[in-house]
Amino acid sequence: MTSFDSFHDSDKGVHWYNVSIAEVNYSAGNSSIFSEDSSTEPFYDFVHALYLFVIPLISILGIIGNVLSIKVFLCTTFNKQPSSIYLAALSVSDTWFLVALLMGWLGSFDGTIQQSGVSCMISIYVTYVTGFLSVWYVVLIVIDRYIVVCHPLRGPRLCSRKRVAIASSVITTFAVIFYTHCFHTTMIVKKANSKDVQCVVQKDAMFTLEIITYIDSVMTIGLPFIAIFVLNCSLILAVRKFNMKHIRFSERKLYSYSPQYSILTKAQIRLTIMLVVVSSVFLILNLPSHAIRLYIMIKGLAMQKQQRLILFLLQQIFQILYYTNFAINFILYMSSSTLFRKCLKETPKCWVLQKLRLKKTLLDRRTKYG
Repeated sequence: MTSFDSFHDSDKGVHWYNVSIAEVNYSAGNSSIFSEDSSTEPFYDFVHALYLFVIPLISILGIIGNVLSIKVFLCTTFNKQPSSIYLAALSVSDTWFLVALLMGWLGSFDGTIQQSGVSCMISIYVTYVTGFLSVWYVVLIVIDRYIVVCHPLRGPRLCSRKRVAIASSVITTFAVIFYTHCFHTTMIVKKANSKDVQCVVQKDAMFTLEIITYIDSVMTIGLPFIAIFVLNCSLILAVRKFNMKHIRFSERKLYSYSPQYSILTKAQIRLTIMLVVVSSVFLILNLPSHAIRLYIMIKGLAMQKQQRLILFLLQQIFQILYYTNFAINFILYMSSSTLFRKCLKETPKCWVLQKLRLKKTLLDRRTKYG
């Protein structure tokens, strides 16, 4: 999930899963994945430099931005919005993905991080789970907005905080259980002439993993992308219709014109615009990586060695765009939402801590008055 997921090397007869560009260096010149043509070296240097400097930058800045987003969604007045639960969950998921990405990047240069092999297995598992969750949290966010904007009379019932919490819990539980296959389809082996270890796919689990990969592709690419695209189009049309009616009529006439618009508010529309921006950028940053992966799966063995190298390196560039998706939401929130910018300046008042304090106060009173 974190890199070139389904690259096939016909000379070795193995699939390349989770190949890190940091492991692809000039000392690997004997590997059949690379052509001896020196014309590809400048391209390789460029991609390697991107991996070397951009990955830690994306990870660190993204983690900071996501933590600030969590603070806004849980500990400010933004928390009054039911969708803040989805947004907070998305920020948490993105943060864990970036932590795993940063650990993998460090492990590529410092073998001591991966000597136990446990960090390698955990990193693969975390990236699978958080990659799935980030996709489906975005889907849930878009569905929530679609109901609120396009079916506002049903919104209060279908998009309550309780239902949002249940939906988030179901998706999270499914991902945590489903991706435990990582621990059964991969194994830890020692690198040749080294004390370091690495995670590789078990040969007898290759067929099973291919089936799981196709299922995973449908769950994280096919269904979510169709749902997000269709619902976003509906939301854009609904927002456009709302704005046109708001311009044409005064507020009193507008609300008497249709019961739908008597429920919708400008604040809800502004929040919808922010979430449409987030989900649209999600599609844009994810499509290149998935598109080239699909191309490679279709072409398969028909590719020449030179083509395989170029596609491998090109995939790394698109993969960086994919990683950016986990780090950019804070910037999108800041640029598209006045409410988010306002709440960011608020003094944090975490509702969890408030509930704990309230319970403590009630317990103290019961103890005091017996």
